[in-house]
Amino acid sequence: MTRLRAGALTIVAVLGLSGLSGCYLGPDPIQFAALAVVDGKPTAFVAVCGRSTVDVEVYRNDKDDYTNTLLTWSVTVAPPDRARSVDVELLGAVRPGWRLTTVRHTVDEGQPGSFEVIPLTAFEPGHRYALDSSDPGPEGSSAPTVLFTVDDLTKVPDGQVLVPEDHDHSKLMTREAFARDRCGAG
Repeated sequence: MTRLRAGALTIVAVLGLSGLSGCYLGPDPIQFAALAVVDGKPTAFVAVCGRSTVDVEVYRNDKDDYTNTLLTWSVTVAPPDRARSVDVELLGAVRPGWRLTTVRHTVDEGQPGSFEVIPLTAFEPGHRYALDSSDPGPEGSSAPTVLFTVDDLTKVPDGQVLVPEDHDHSKLMTREAFARDRCGAG
């Protein structure tokens, strides 16, 4: 009984100290989408990684925008069985297996900091956009989003995608390399 009690105290002490240390040993947030241009249209290239659905969101993300609006477009997609990746035309017409999830509404109406969510319908020059399809990390940490402008769309060659390097920069890589890096070689 003493040995069991000592073992239990050790486990409690380790758990308590690990909580105090601030270290998180779980997975980092993962960004599953990259920006492609398919037939001249902005497209999210999403690494499925065995998931039965993928969520894709694109929103206006101007640096000095202090308006009380969020322009966004989001969709949940059920990829075909065993698909390694899926293309999702951004702002495109809803297709079979897609469920548009953007609805116009006000968040925290009447409260300080409230804002209106408005469906994004077009990409306009002079604005910056963010593409997201990610799994969050610990305590709400987020994966870097793909930041782009309308001008960037002309710089993404066929067979390549624009991917986030960090929260402020992006780079080009092949579609195959992106899917492999996100999901593993399997």
